[in-house]
Amino acid sequence: MKGKALIRGTVCAGLALMWLASAAWAAGAPIKIGAMFISSGKVGGYGVHGCQAIQLAVEEINAAGGILGRQVVALCEDTKLKKDVVMSLADKFVNQDKVDFLMGPTSSGLAMALSEYAKEHKKILVTTQAATDALTGAKLHPYIFSTLSNAMMHARSGAYLMASKPYKRYMVIGPNYNYGHSSWKMFKEKLKQLRPDVEFVGELFPKFLAKDYSAEIKKIQEIKPDAVWSPLWGGDAVTFIKQALPTGIFKTVKFAFPCAGALEVLVPMGKDMPDGVYVSSRYFFTSPQSDLNRRFVAAYQKKFKQYPDYMAGETYAGVYFLKAAVERAGSLDADKIVAAVEREPLAWDTPEGYKIMRGEDHQVVEDCLWGETAQNQKYGFSIPQNFIAIQGVEICRDQAELAAVRAKK
Repeated sequence: MKGKALIRGTVCAGLALMWLASAAWAAGAPIKIGAMFISSGKVGGYGVHGCQAIQLAVEEINAAGGILGRQVVALCEDTKLKKDVVMSLADKFVNQDKVDFLMGPTSSGLAMALSEYAKEHKKILVTTQAATDALTGAKLHPYIFSTLSNAMMHARSGAYLMASKPYKRYMVIGPNYNYGHSSWKMFKEKLKQLRPDVEFVGELFPKFLAKDYSAEIKKIQEIKPDAVWSPLWGGDAVTFIKQALPTGIFKTVKFAFPCAGALEVLVPMGKDMPDGVYVSSRYFFTSPQSDLNRRFVAAYQKKFKQYPDYMAGETYAGVYFLKAAVERAGSLDADKIVAAVEREPLAWDTPEGYKIMRGEDHQVVEDCLWGETAQNQKYGFSIPQNFIAIQGVEICRDQAELAAVRAKK
């Protein structure tokens, strides 16, 4: 009897030690995020702001007790805008670093490849910068979530804005890859629906990261459109605007840039940015005048000595989406998180206001802001003013489009 009691005691003690070890692991093992953005070269600011925002969000979350009582660790690497680098980083994050989640990249083209990797490995990927609507449309799968308004939403919002204006003759100058072409296509479709009287009179698609836009500028002057839709972004937008300024073209043609409200454009342009240009961005650090946004801007500026660009605002929000999704699921299991988010829309607070994640297409629903550039003495660069908010419900996929997406899942 004593032997049996000893065995039972030993087994119970062993089980207790195993439980304690498991509990210690659960409480102590960090939740890992593997993030990758372009952090070098002409458009490297996108990744710099993204990684800084992740750092700030992680520090805040850990100071408040972590997620499910566990601390968060983030690894952030430079993609160098190369597919082989992205895929190598993803493989390292998943197989060596054992990350729980993936985040990034900046380029939509690279995001498509990374999304397929996430699908294959059943690893949740949160996109906070890449904006192609295909990620949550034609190529939707359970493990992809987009926490920023996508290119379709911004194209449609631009169409709503311009439909309210008197312009009739439109052309485009955009980067010669999927984003540039699809942005123009979606803008045209919605604008024609809203304003059947408009005309489309020209298309210009210079290569991505072009150095000379003189031929395109001359062509715009020859065609003389009323307005130009320009999905040029980052360094491309800066180069084009600087080269076009001496021609006076911004005084005779109205330009609408869906991405030029980013500080990656406004800060380098400084006082040279022409007034009255329509610009949008996924987040403006001056809006809204909420306590959360003021705290975020103050904390970001104090820590990094610069204002947060939209990549910072969106990536910061992406980290907090993961927190909200994990806490709703009560688990790090990818399938449980997917099921929890798809059960009902998930709303979470961010510096730009509440975002709502739809389960139907894993796409965030939010308004898009447009404003006109105007010099601002306080900041030393243009700040959009006269904001117009295009409602998220007007520019997201409608019920028929959602049904088509669901049918492909």
